[in-house]
Amino acid sequence: MVRLRRFGLAIIFLAGLWLAGAAKPWAAEFDFDRFHHEAGFRLVYGKNAKDADVRVYGVMPRFGWVVLKPGNPCWGGFGLAVVLEAVFTLAEAEKIGGEVGLTPLLKISYPVGKRALLFVEGGAGVIGEFLTSSAVPHTFNFTPQVGGGVEIALRPQLALTAAYRFRHSSNASLYEDNPAFDVHLFQAGLAYYF
Repeated sequence: MVRLRRFGLAIIFLAGLWLAGAAKPWAAEFDFDRFHHEAGFRLVYGKNAKDADVRVYGVMPRFGWVVLKPGNPCWGGFGLAVVLEAVFTLAEAEKIGGEVGLTPLLKISYPVGKRALLFVEGGAGVIGEFLTSSAVPHTFNFTPQVGGGVEIALRPQLALTAAYRFRHSSNASLYEDNPAFDVHLFQAGLAYYF
């Protein structure tokens, strides 16, 4: 079943690339002047860092507002965006479960020429974790997280994204039992700037 899900996610991702016209990914250059908003999604695979074996597979749709455009010489070339990201995952633990959440993020980016953007992003959100695992004893948790990655221009306003993120989940001591549930998340997706 796990291989089937991974295969399904890979097919969806490749179909998205084909629909985006990604046959020549290195032919495009970003048009930073047209970066006002960001909309996209990331497919995600994650594994917890310790204790019980929990794996997550899902999608993270996102929408953002570009505050500072990348490549602006006034700010040393750095860009800044505020992003709101949703989380929808299936989780393999002792039984199949899932997660649903929402996270505001700050994203700092830096252009590498006109064909790639390096970025670091972080924030803290809330998540409902519906898992049968000793690693996650409560459903409602907070999720501080930080990560980084690269966006490669497929078209002047369309990017292929590859990223890593470390996410910590805990209930912030709302309950007596508050074990940390730390997950390493590997992400791939598309971002459209407009």
